[in-house]
Amino acid sequence: MNFLLIYPSWPKLEHQTLFHLPPHGPVVMAAAIPQWVNVTFVDENVQEIPYTGAWDFVGISVMLTSQLPSAYAIAGRFMAMGVEVLFGGISSMLHAEDAKKHCNSLFLGEAEGRMDAVFNDKKNGRLKPVYD
Repeated sequence: MNFLLIYPSWPKLEHQTLFHLPPHGPVVMAAAIPQWVNVTFVDENVQEIPYTGAWDFVGISVMLTSQLPSAYAIAGRFMAMGVEVLFGGISSMLHAEDAKKHCNSLFLGEAEGRMDAVFNDKKNGRLKPVYD
């Protein structure tokens, strides 16, 4: 299974110092994904999202509320292509009612010890709308 994990960009303030820190959440999630899954990670703040490709599943990790508009646009584009999208991250949890309208599945809580179920469900065509 080819899984694309995306950390969306957010609008920067006019005079904000540009900085790029590696995002912690997606790294933790990627480490919890079963080894039989091929994971590609993209930080939209420093890379282009590869919309073309043989993606079986897309995950979007949303830490900041200001990332949600970008996350929703990214998800909409992949879903229009027929690719299922999983949302996770702090802001996905804080805005769960709204976030679940923009994805196939919403992951709430910590990734450690819980990702096998998500990927096995996806592989078997039984992806749940919410993992809590």
